[in-house]
Amino acid sequence: MPIRAVVVGRTHLVRQQVAQSLSTLDFQVIECSELSEAGTALDAGRSALVVMDADGSAREWRALAARLASEHARTALVLLASRFGFDDAHRAMELKVAGVILKPFRKEEHTPRLLDLALRRMNLRARRSCPRFRLPETMAATLRDDRDARQWFPIRNIAESGAGVTTGSDVPGPPLVPGASFPLALLSLGDATIETFVSVIYCSDGIAGVSFSRFFDGPQKLFRILEERRIRALGVGGRKRKW
Repeated sequence: MPIRAVVVGRTHLVRQQVAQSLSTLDFQVIECSELSEAGTALDAGRSALVVMDADGSAREWRALAARLASEHARTALVLLASRFGFDDAHRAMELKVAGVILKPFRKEEHTPRLLDLALRRMNLRARRSCPRFRLPETMAATLRDDRDARQWFPIRNIAESGAGVTTGSDVPGPPLVPGASFPLALLSLGDATIETFVSVIYCSDGIAGVSFSRFFDGPQKLFRILEERRIRALGVGGRKRKW
């Protein structure tokens, strides 16, 4: 399941900068403009991370930090601020705020920090050689077996070496099982169609992980799409690292 994050702020532009980066990295992101909405989102399920715009909201961020400390101790709070004085810093330490990011939010620097913090709170270790990116819903990305028209699956996220596909009850055709393979699978990614050999690695909670072991017409189309996703999540200067 994706890591859950709540982004809180009155200004849509500030929320969007963070939400866009995290959602592209396949976080489940809930945006909230009010503190009450954030409280409802936190009670609805475990969140690894809360990112809050603290400008002009000293009372609100302190109230949220106190609530997290008492009711959601495993959720990390990170504040976005234009300025952060000594008194604020001292109070943040008392309330166990996990971090402060001084504006402007810089994707290449701050998104990896948020990811590392979320992974620690979920007791996960970065093992993949590259990130898996969520594709935009408008792309209607799918994976299908060229031999069997019933075997097609929506792509949830994708990387250079594999993808996560949705295998819920509303997906037609036989279920995927670990060890199965598609000698010729077609990746439909918007206007691009990519032919590859696919092996099923795992199936769990309605998601199957598949690996790509050969591209019949070269991986360049996929790499171009992944580069656009990388820039959207990490900015132009974002470096490659384990995820």
